[in-house]
Amino acid sequence: MGIGKELIKNSNKKAIAISTIIAISTATSVLAANQTHVDQLIKTKECSECDLPDARLAGADLIGANVRDADLRKADLRGAKLDGAKFMRSNMLGADLRFALLSGADFLNTNLLEAKLEGANLFRANLKYANLERVNLSQASLKNADLQFAKLNGAKIDNANLERANFGLAELEKADFTNSRLKRANLRRANFSEVNLTRANLEGANLEGTTFAGANLFHTDLRSSKIDSDTLLDPKWFLVWKVVNQRLDGQTLVAADLSGGNFEKANLAGINMEDANFTQAYLFITNLRRSNLARVKFNEANLRYADLRKANLTEVDFAGAQLSDANLEGANLRLANLRESIINEETVLDRKWRIVWNIVNRGGEDRNLRGEDLTGANLRLARLRGARLLDANLSQSDLRGADFVGANLQRANLSGANLTGANLRGAVLQGANFCGATMPDGTVEKCK
Repeated sequence: MGIGKELIKNSNKKAIAISTIIAISTATSVLAANQTHVDQLIKTKECSECDLPDARLAGADLIGANVRDADLRKADLRGAKLDGAKFMRSNMLGADLRFALLSGADFLNTNLLEAKLEGANLFRANLKYANLERVNLSQASLKNADLQFAKLNGAKIDNANLERANFGLAELEKADFTNSRLKRANLRRANFSEVNLTRANLEGANLEGTTFAGANLFHTDLRSSKIDSDTLLDPKWFLVWKVVNQRLDGQTLVAADLSGGNFEKANLAGINMEDANFTQAYLFITNLRRSNLARVKFNEANLRYADLRKANLTEVDFAGAQLSDANLEGANLRLANLRESIINEETVLDRKWRIVWNIVNRGGEDRNLRGEDLTGANLRLARLRGARLLDANLSQSDLRGADFVGANLQRANLSGANLTGANLRGAVLQGANFCGATMPDGTVEKCK
């Protein structure tokens, strides 16, 4: 009985080994190109219906080649010259076309599922009805390409040039267009649901009937783009589109959520936007002159070259905001938070507020601030140890948690200031005015 079991076990092992060999050889034969067909293609550039899976054609000169209805699965065509080539209805699943020259190539109804096309030149290529799901088109050029009815779900198309490309009725769910240029592209009735359009340029694009449900339009340029009643945009991004494309004379944006929007060169002068949220918004060269921006959140927003002259910036939060080259001449920055904001020599900022900026960002230890006007300044948690603040005006300022250890505050005006949690140990306070001020222990000082 033992010998019989051993024979059965050995025979089973042999059967498994033989099956494995057959499976491997079968898989190899499935992906092996017909060398005769490869030679024919290279020699004649004519190879329709050819068997070319896994063919090694990197760098080949196949300009104008006819490879329609061919099997090119996982073919290596990196850097190949394929301008004007005809691939209609071919199976190019997983093909490697990185940096290939494909200007004017015809991919009508071609299967390019999971193909690699990084850096490829597809200028004016025909990709109508093509299957481009999960394809990699990073840094590729598809300028003027025709992608009508194409399937690009889950495709990676970041940093690509798609100017004037035609995406009419294409399927692009969850595709990634980060940093891509889609200026004047046709996206009419395409499905861009849950697409990532971070910093993409859609200037002048046709978005009529396009679906953007759940799409990320962070810093997306929507200037001069066209929408209609059938365009589906999340309410926030519809408002951003409206702000950059329509006149807002007499309208308000009170408490509006405009965070992450792209408002480059937008004219928002004189608009009431108090309590609005512009966190991480892109406001490059934006006109905000004389606008009411009280309590607006500009956290980490980019306001380079923005015009904020005479704007009401009361209690605005500029934490982490980029204010280089911005103009804040005559702006009211009472209790505005300037901590961690970025300015440069070209930033136009009234002297008083530049002093405040320096204190909260560089510290005011041992500084001579004698007689300075710091009324209404947000100096919360300011480091002012040993500072000379004789006769300085700090009335109505936010001084919560400020460090005044050893500071000289003789005759300083601190009326109405909030000093909750401030450290006044060793400070010189003779003649200082604390009328109506909230003291470090939370009590309010009576006026004498």
